[in-house]
Formats: sequence, structure tokens, C-alpha cells
Amino acid sequence: MKFPVAGLALAGLLGAAAGAIAAPASAPAAKPAPAPAKAQAKAENSALSPLLAMLEIGNPLPALPDCADKRTPDGRDVTGFCVELKGDGLMRQVGVPRAQRPSFMDGPFVLAFVDRNALVGLVVPTAGANSQQAAADSVSALYGKPFRQEQVDMPDKAGKSIKTLHAGWMHKPLTVELYAMPEDPNTGTIEMLLPQARVLMADKDAEVDKQLNPASAPAAKGGKAAASKPAPKPAAKPEKPGSW
Repeated sequence: MKFPVAGLALAGLLGAAAGAIAAPASAPAAKPAPAPAKAQAKAENSALSPLLAMLEIGNPLPALPDCADKRTPDGRDVTGFCVELKGDGLMRQVGVPRAQRPSFMDGPFVLAFVDRNALVGLVVPTAGANSQQAAADSVSALYGKPFRQEQVDMPDKAGKSIKTLHAGWMHKPLTVELYAMPEDPNTGTIEMLLPQARVLMADKDAEVDKQLNPASAPAAKGGKAAASKPAPKPAAKPEKPGSW
């Protein structure tokens, strides 16, 4: 499936960004506070735990082999954790073997957001309305009850209305959001983001917008200097964590 992170992840998955884009310098990634022993025991029951044990948000992204060396013979799956080497330095597709990925995950890849070498966010594709309760239960096993949860009616591709779940969790500084895709509610996502990931996403969105809508420089006439360019728009600000 295509990761719908403000148009940013889609560009990364399709290789739209040409060349490597250096992530801006920033403070080391803040790690989520460790959970108490009781919560840790509950977290072991989460289907996301095997995945997050390898890809721990706030830690360096592990050194992983190229997914070209970890594909199954039919090319549709991976046999071990791996990383797609194509793309830019901000977004990396990480292959997750079947034994370590949750049943509600759609496909073998998650999208990792990397600030320098720190893993600051993950986007996990899901089967949307078809698996939303299992996905929500897995997140709640990790982070407790959502701070907000609501039902959203969405039409499927046949026009039939489907009730989808939109929920958010806070585990400061980490924010987690689960939702279905409006264009196809049978696909969805879990976004697990540190503040650095939101800043990087906003900066990347601004960069993509600039590429799609380049300012047309006025031509000089009669030896006169070209008209001065308007002041550039400020970069998009990251959305407030823990709200939508």
C-alpha cells in the first residue's frame, strides 16, 4: 500500500526524490520514557512488540542488509529485517519478516523516518477497517487507553458506508495515531512519531510544495531590472502533537 504521510511518504516510496537529501542537524532524538514493570509485561502481549524490539524509536536505526539480498524467490516478501537502499536519507523502507510483523500489517514494509542516524518515527501500514480493532488493541497494550477515539463513516470503493476507527495515544514525547484511508477505508496506517519526525515532515512538505509550485521569475524588459521577488512563505509548521 502507499503510505499517506502528508504526501511525503508516497514521494519516498515511489522514489520521487532524486538523490540523497541530508536531514537537518538537530538535537539527539528524545526517547519515550521507559514504562513501569507492569506496563512492560502488558506490552509483551502487543503484536507490535517484535517489530519495535528491532526498530526502537529514539535509538539509532540498526545496520540492516539490503532488501535485495533478503527477498523471497517470488519477490513479494522478505526473509529478514532489511532496508531498501534507494530513496533519500529522511525516509527509509524497512522490510519486516513475517514472524516479526503483526497480522494486521499490510505488506512486508514499514516506513522509517531518520534524523541523521536516529530513528524518529515509523509508519506501519494496516488493513484499515478490516483490522482496526486488532491494531488499536496492540497500540493500547503498549501505551494504554487512547487520549481520543472516534468512529468515522467512510464509503468503500463500492460506495458502501464503513465505520472506521480514528484514535490517538500519547507516550511523551511519542505520539501515535491510527486511522483508515479516506480513498480506501480497507487500508490504513499507524503513525508513531517523535517531534523531530513532525518537523522533518513539515520541512519536506514545504520542499515538495516548492518543487510543484515554482515561483516564476519576471523577465527584465528594456534593460530594466527584474521586479523583486516576493518574500518566501515561511516553512510549514509541524502539527501540534497529540491532537487532530
